[in-house]
Amino acid sequence: MKEKVKNIFVIAVFLVIIFGFTIANLIAKDNETSNSERRKLKQFPKISAKNLFEGKIPDEIEEYAMDQFVLRDEIRSIKTFVKLDLLRQKDNNDLFYLNGSIYKMQYPLNKKSVENTAEKINAIYNKYLGSNFNVYYSIVPDKNYFLGKNTMYLNIDYKSLEEIMKEKVDKNIKYIDIKDNLCMNSYYKTDTHWKQQDILEVRDKIAKEMNFKDRINTDLIKKEYGEFYGTLYGQLGKKMKPDKIEYLTNSILEEATTYNYETKKESKIYDEQKAKKAMDKYDLFLSGSTPLIEIRNESATTQKELIIFRDSFGSSLAPLFTEAYKKIILIDTRYMPADLIEEYIEFNDNQDVLFVYSTLLINDSGVLK
Repeated sequence: MKEKVKNIFVIAVFLVIIFGFTIANLIAKDNETSNSERRKLKQFPKISAKNLFEGKIPDEIEEYAMDQFVLRDEIRSIKTFVKLDLLRQKDNNDLFYLNGSIYKMQYPLNKKSVENTAEKINAIYNKYLGSNFNVYYSIVPDKNYFLGKNTMYLNIDYKSLEEIMKEKVDKNIKYIDIKDNLCMNSYYKTDTHWKQQDILEVRDKIAKEMNFKDRINTDLIKKEYGEFYGTLYGQLGKKMKPDKIEYLTNSILEEATTYNYETKKESKIYDEQKAKKAMDKYDLFLSGSTPLIEIRNESATTQKELIIFRDSFGSSLAPLFTEAYKKIILIDTRYMPADLIEEYIEFNDNQDVLFVYSTLLINDSGVLK
């Protein structure tokens, strides 16, 4: 009798869960975005004859159901907890948690991609620049670099990456090594990016090598913007405390303006209005990813200009150079073909040029146009 009651109870609980979730999913309002994953969620597909004949509807409904499932974030967190904490698996889809920080395994080294990065730099140098320009490049190590070899997790061969770049990049382009000016604490725990308040040594190293350190005289003050859950947090789904976004400013940076060639709008260096609306709060820095943006410093004591070819790491680095230049132009060739640059930029020998790319991009440079 007891065994029968037990079986009935188990079946009842199972049915309650199944039908409970079914009813909850039917009455729950669909979400447009996922804050934790920082992406738009799939909406119910539009039914049309074309979609029906092409057989797209079943797949789209499946994607919709997975995205709009109630308690989705909580279930993802439970899954991650089971895999990493209970089963003691090393990673969850190449993501792992170590010493309070989230990492994504970067492996193996893609030598062809590294060579392609060097070729892209050389092509821009040969087409637009040349020996009359002061041209430099720097490599931003991702935070996995600071794990070293004393870890069970696979990592790319950073030494080989650096050696390939030194060999392939035109010898007239001077390399600025910033590895020793960074550490593990220079990066967000829930994201891949570095923290602006912890890269002043990087700024000073670049400023010294590019001979503009004497034009940086004003102290910076640190301000807090707010809590920040980075892209790695959303991908892993592990519950943890958020990072905090802090930024460095002074009267010169606050008076400077930016001009976005894509939106044709002026803004501030730290665009709090854009960041409030954005899923990625890192958009605070120069309004986030954009093909071409310009920082204008009307109070500059020089007419010198700086051109930076960059990825997203440059968004928080470039503002720290504001005081030293009349104008800073940031070009992201992930979104803008290099052949179109001359339609917007007039190059002259009053400009310094810096290429600053992260190892994340260099090892996956197929996105460069």
